[in-house]
Order: sequence, then structure tokens, then C-alpha cells
Amino acid sequence: MVAQNTMRAVQFRSYGAPEVLEVGVAEIPSPGPKEIVVEVAAFSVNAVDLLTRRGKMCLLDGMGFPKGTGVDFAGLVHAVGDQVGKPVLGRRVWGYLGMRPPGRTAAGAQYVRVRSDRLAPAPDGVPLAEAAALPLAGLTAVQALRPLELRRGNRVLVVGGNGGVGSTVVQVARIMGAEVDAVVGVRSDVAVSAGAQQVFNYHDLKPSDIPGRYDVVIDTAGADALAYRRLLKPGGRMTAIAPGAFWDIVTSMLSPGPMIRMVSGKPSVKDLVWLAARVDSGELKPLIASTYPLDRVADAHRDAESLSAAGKRVVLVQ
Repeated sequence: MVAQNTMRAVQFRSYGAPEVLEVGVAEIPSPGPKEIVVEVAAFSVNAVDLLTRRGKMCLLDGMGFPKGTGVDFAGLVHAVGDQVGKPVLGRRVWGYLGMRPPGRTAAGAQYVRVRSDRLAPAPDGVPLAEAAALPLAGLTAVQALRPLELRRGNRVLVVGGNGGVGSTVVQVARIMGAEVDAVVGVRSDVAVSAGAQQVFNYHDLKPSDIPGRYDVVIDTAGADALAYRRLLKPGGRMTAIAPGAFWDIVTSMLSPGPMIRMVSGKPSVKDLVWLAARVDSGELKPLIASTYPLDRVADAHRDAESLSAAGKRVVLVQ
């Protein structure tokens, strides 16, 4: 039985496979002066969670164990610091913790402590369990596309349009007025649900087989980025989101053709507010592959690594 001042929290005590994740007991955090404690309804599984659990982020995630997992979430305001004026207790919020050492607990817990400038009111139009799929994916999509200054009618190709981030990029690009196609694996239905006009299966087509040319290419998969760069029109722009594209990005700096930019999502209240408005207007929807109870968080990680990408995987806490 969990005591009144403790909570259930996902932790791992060594790097490794999903089995290292365990649901244990930790102290409920108290807010600092500019912090908010959120009662977490749900959190999503992101690539950074998988990499951190495997030890691939060990130079960035601090020393010592146990470590928490989970970087974005949706829930209700539970407590506020004495220098936080606006949020009210019980208010629906969502947020992204940012690239920081996870500490002993993170968003994968009944309560999470977060800086007030890293969360915003959650959309009212969907349950919190669905909203939790969008904070990091949405921030990444907006921050990847906005600098590209899309114009209405621009043609955009999203590589990996069936994944959680890729399907969100498809939707945000359409909101910005673009005509969007997608490269997918097995689950073409996800990209179609997101609004992709043409869907190309990378099992059947090489990048060079894709017809037409694009104003913008967004790579969320990290495979053959240089080959997809060749699909750009003169003056076209390309952004990569997947860490696997790193060496192609370096090569793009040293070879003829446009340089591939690298983008990772950053906390932004302004962007979270924009995303919430798009959800409430019906323009943006969470596309969820599956939901899992907290006790099955290891299954959520395992499925994210082994099954075909099909939207986001969300862990329900409450």
C-alpha cells in the first residue's frame, strides 16, 4: 500500500532491455518557488526514453541510479510554488520536461515536478490520456516546420509519416497550408489518417523511385537522408529529426546540395498553447498506437522498439 506522502513511479537501476523498468515507490515531490507539481494522468513513450534506458544518453543523464523515465505528460495541477501565480489547483495541463537528467523520478510517475515555463493548459477537446501523446511530438513538429517558412501549396515529404512524430508533422504541415506526402513502413493507414495525400512504402520504393520534387523534406526516420535530399526542388529545404541521420547531416555540410538541418523539440509555452488550440479546433488529433497501464510500461517500451510505428504509445497512470 502506498503511503500518503509517497507515489508509484517507474524507475530503472541499470541500463538495459525493457525488463529493467520497474514500478516502485518514491516520495511525492514538493514544488520549488517557480515549479508546479502535476498529478500525471498519462505520459508517452519517446525515442529519448528508449535511448536513455539503453544507456545511449549516459553522458547527458547524470550519474547514479535509480533513474526515472518519461519526458512529456498530461495531468492536473496538484501543488504550486510560492512564485507561481497563474495555475490553479486541479487545472488541466500538459508539458515537456526538456532534455535534462531524469533524476530519480520523471513523468512516468503519479506526480511530476516541472518548471512553470515548461507546461501550459491542456486542450479541452480530448481526454488527458489522449493529450499526453502530443507534447513532445507536437513541439518537435512545430519547431521543425516553422523556420522553413512554409507557403500555402508548398509540397512537403515526411519520411516516417506513420510514427508518432512523423504523423504529427504531417498534420502540422497541413495546418500550415502545405500539400503533404509521406514515406511509411507497414502502417500506411496512420499517415493517411494524418492527412497525407500520397503514401509511399519504403519496402516497395527506393527514394529515387518517388515521383515529383518537394519544397521541403522532413526526415523523422533517420534512414537514407541523403537519398531523400535528392528529391528537393532547387532551393528546397530539409530538416532531420531522427538522431540516426547524424552522419548524413555531417555529409550534407561537405557535399553539394542543401545542408540538412537538425532539430529536436524544446519546451515552449507558446507552442504548447498553439498546439492545444489546434486540438480544440479539430485540426490536430492525437494518433495513438496503443495505451498501457502503468504496470505494463516495459511492454510499452518493448512494443515501441519492436513493432511497426503506428502513432504514439501512451502509458496511463491514473
